[in-house]
Amino acid sequence: MDNVRLMIAGTGSYLPEGVIRNDFFANRPLKIYDSSGSVIGEKVLSEEDIFNLGGIKERRRARENECPSDMGYKAALRAIENAGIEVDSLKGIILASVSEDTNYPSGATKIQRMLGARNCLAYDFSAACAGFPEALAQADARNLRNPGNYLVVAAECLTRMMDNEDINSWIFGDGAGAAVLTPTNDLVGILATYSRSDPFDGKDGWIFRDSGRILRMPEGRKVMKEAVRGMLDAASQVKKIAGWERADVYIPHQANLRILQQVEDRVREEGAIVYKNIGDYGNMSSATCAVALDEARRKGIVKSGSKVVVVAFGSGLITSAAAIQF
Repeated sequence: MDNVRLMIAGTGSYLPEGVIRNDFFANRPLKIYDSSGSVIGEKVLSEEDIFNLGGIKERRRARENECPSDMGYKAALRAIENAGIEVDSLKGIILASVSEDTNYPSGATKIQRMLGARNCLAYDFSAACAGFPEALAQADARNLRNPGNYLVVAAECLTRMMDNEDINSWIFGDGAGAAVLTPTNDLVGILATYSRSDPFDGKDGWIFRDSGRILRMPEGRKVMKEAVRGMLDAASQVKKIAGWERADVYIPHQANLRILQQVEDRVREEGAIVYKNIGDYGNMSSATCAVALDEARRKGIVKSGSKVVVVAFGSGLITSAAAIQF
């Protein structure tokens, strides 16, 4: 059992039915905040401005009584069905989320209860947008001591954390994705992971939740620049650890189309595909990579033999990546 690693046996996703289009945010004053939470200006954006700034056409909104754990449960059901495993075979459930309605009981234990998974440990993990790759890393690490099937879920309801008068409110949406990981002795699965955080020099104030529990991002331009640098560095590091010279597919955090295009420009010489779905869903924090991976698998972009890098960047500033051989 010394060489057992975890492979992606199944994926699933869930997007709530509610849709918010750009016209909801357009043609009205949106407030600009500084890092102290003070309003320092206003700006009016057109629908075209919003699309040009982020590449987003629409985003999803959860129902009033729909929590991240509810959405995560639905994504988990699809991943479990896709993997063809029994619920009681799960050794662990890890939920990556920053927006569950309660801290305790955890959202992961709510998913455990809804699934009826009686033989495992379930817990939440918070790394904002970087949550999904790091949750994969945690499952992989736990598998070394307690081999078995693991369920990783990433689910967010960010629209309830937003001030709809904030200049950044149009960026975020709701959704959930999940992956079932099963042990293998073959040369497939999670071959390497990489993560780091850098909250120094005021960077922990670039993206934060204020005293009113509202998501603020006063340093969007700095975040954009650091996100490109951080994700490219993490991708390079995780490929080096895995012994890869190149990847076939990149699944980056869907934060902004301009960020994704810059990442795409830098890896163009590899001939790799950079998967993008931000236009349909916006930034769903931890859920973006999980949903994108599921979509890429269902579309046949990620298939048997694919070398895939899942890489994300978020508040803290946390960067995480996983190199996965399919």
